[in-house]
Amino acid sequence: MMGLNLGARAETVVITVKGAATPRQMVVRSLGLGARAALEAIGLVSVVTALLLAAAPALREPVREAGVALWLTMGGNRDAVVDDTADDEVDAAQVGQPVALDPADTHVANYLARRYHVADNAVRMVVAAAHTAGKERQIDPLLILAVVAVESSMNPYAQSPVGATGLMQVMPGLHGEKFGQGNSGVGPLDPVANIRVGTEILSDVIRKGGSVEQGLKLYVGAGNLPDDGGYAGRVMTELGRLKLAATGSVAAALAAAAHVEAHAPGFGSEPLTSATPPELSTPQPRKQHSA
Repeated sequence: MMGLNLGARAETVVITVKGAATPRQMVVRSLGLGARAALEAIGLVSVVTALLLAAAPALREPVREAGVALWLTMGGNRDAVVDDTADDEVDAAQVGQPVALDPADTHVANYLARRYHVADNAVRMVVAAAHTAGKERQIDPLLILAVVAVESSMNPYAQSPVGATGLMQVMPGLHGEKFGQGNSGVGPLDPVANIRVGTEILSDVIRKGGSVEQGLKLYVGAGNLPDDGGYAGRVMTELGRLKLAATGSVAAALAAAAHVEAHAPGFGSEPLTSATPPELSTPQPRKQHSA
């Protein structure tokens, strides 16, 4: 019996020794488990951080500064850090957050959204872009918005039979280089870029024409024609309604627009681009003045 017990114990000892991990294997296994846990923790932190930044843009700058500090601690070069804080407003618009406007501009956006049946936040972005472009070119933002309204009815993808494109119906063949993208056709469809380039053109033609009315005539390509088919008049009328809306009288501005449409058959039934004024049976040649 003693021999059997010793044999069983010996067998047990052998099995135990064969199944045990060596010290090296134990170290490798521990490192592997530690690395896996670290990666899982990093992944969780990354996801939580991304969700927090999406939900609270105000946290972006502190997190960014912490990242820069960590980068410098690791020996990184500060010159390699990209400053993307200027894109915060665009990012806000992209994720659907309302673009902040002052009360007068809010009334203008309300008028344009209701008159042309466009989403409020999309119109707010256009209004903000018009203010930025107007400040750069010393042009009344409401005049820019009036041109946008008459040219495309607030449709950023509008295109005339002669190729005028986007909110301000810019001719890519003449002004493609102003977008910085050649004549690819992508630039003019970007609402902000279209307003920036369209305002640049509008500023140039007003300066060369000597007045807003003459500048609008040049903008529509009617500089050498007896008249502009009523284009400048429509823009100035829309400008008046925008000024009325800016005072808070949005309902009155909408009523004035409805009155004009009711007394002008066909007026407002299609996007009013300068290439095809409703008073003309055939499209006008579009020759935006090249700067």
